[in-house]
Amino acid sequence: MTDDSVRRRALEARVEAWTAEAKKQLEAGREDRALELYRLAANDLPGAPWLQHRTAELARRLRQSEVAMTYFRRAATAFQIAAFSKRAVAPLRTAWTLAIDGLPASSKLLVELAGELIQLQRRVGYGTDAGVTFERTNAALRARGFSEIAPHVLTAREPTPATTKAAAPETASPAAELATGMRPSRLGRG
Repeated sequence: MTDDSVRRRALEARVEAWTAEAKKQLEAGREDRALELYRLAANDLPGAPWLQHRTAELARRLRQSEVAMTYFRRAATAFQIAAFSKRAVAPLRTAWTLAIDGLPASSKLLVELAGELIQLQRRVGYGTDAGVTFERTNAALRARGFSEIAPHVLTAREPTPATTKAAAPETASPAAELATGMRPSRLGRG
């Protein structure tokens, strides 16, 4: 056994222990403690999109919008790295929505998220949605006295990350799941 495989197994065991304990804390009604545990697990295993998403959803439920936006954004990134770009749209859109709700304090983050979401929507073939995102972002900014984002955001070409150039189809193999840290049976959706 190599040092890397030993470290990987220790990491997975630690993350599994934290997520199992987090589920127990949730069942006992201790959501704040569960969120702490999910954050530890998500920080240790950033390539697990469902773990990032679960952490974000719990933070949102606890009205911790900044924490939720961070983990929704991380979930979107993890989905894209795992070659599930279409699945990245929903968590990124949720972060964007939270940023709109957080105006005026979140204006800078809103502009960043809008740009990321528009580019992602265009990349996965949701051009009409990208236009709606652009319009809704500008309407929210305008309503709160901020400058609108420039129209070139809709047409600007974003460099495609190397990980998405050779992206696999929207279904992942078990090998791809292991390579990205996704483990549906234990760390995935359940």
